[in-house]
Amino acid sequence: MSFSETLLERAQPMMSAIMSHPFVEAIANGQVPHNVLNYYVEQDEHYLKDYLQVTSLAITKTTNAEDITNLLATAAFVQNESQAHEVMLGITGHHIENWQREPETKRYTDHMYASAYHGTYADAIAVLLPCAWSYAVIGEQLVSRGANREQNPLKEWIELYAPQKNSDTPDYNIWRFEALNRAVTTLNNEQKEHVAQTFLCSLEMEWHFWEAAWQQKTWQFQH
Repeated sequence: MSFSETLLERAQPMMSAIMSHPFVEAIANGQVPHNVLNYYVEQDEHYLKDYLQVTSLAITKTTNAEDITNLLATAAFVQNESQAHEVMLGITGHHIENWQREPETKRYTDHMYASAYHGTYADAIAVLLPCAWSYAVIGEQLVSRGANREQNPLKEWIELYAPQKNSDTPDYNIWRFEALNRAVTTLNNEQKEHVAQTFLCSLEMEWHFWEAAWQQKTWQFQH
């Protein structure tokens, strides 16, 4: 098995936990509490800005022209994710006001920056991958369950992340895992395990991101 295939096997319990999380189930049912949607969007606005910065750092760690092109293309998609936020805010009528990163958001973005700054190119790819991959899994599985029915107010959100089977748009997750496989070829076993842990930590933090919004987790004291 390739490095990424082994990694996805290890990741499956976490991905299953994300799919069964009450927030994701509520998206499938189209019945997410408004305060949960508002928290999620506010924190995701922070996260995506940092995601773009980390993507820029990843670009500086490779000379592979195809990888640079694809990293730039995925950054452009991230910039368009405001469409997903508009779907949610259109339901709640909320205007973003809280620009403070809550604890789980800060922990996740700190992990991303540290991995991209101090790690290898493989670490930079690995730290970014769980976000894109897990959302594609969520979108695909929710569509397969028929959650994107017309009556679901989050139909557009679900379809934004579901891989487009009959589209000319490339599946960037395929490239991401291929790039990761290439990036670890020069690493020893200890370094490869570090990359694996980088990926798995990001994936667990994806679960915590959903949980933080669902539980409305904030700082204990005002900063």
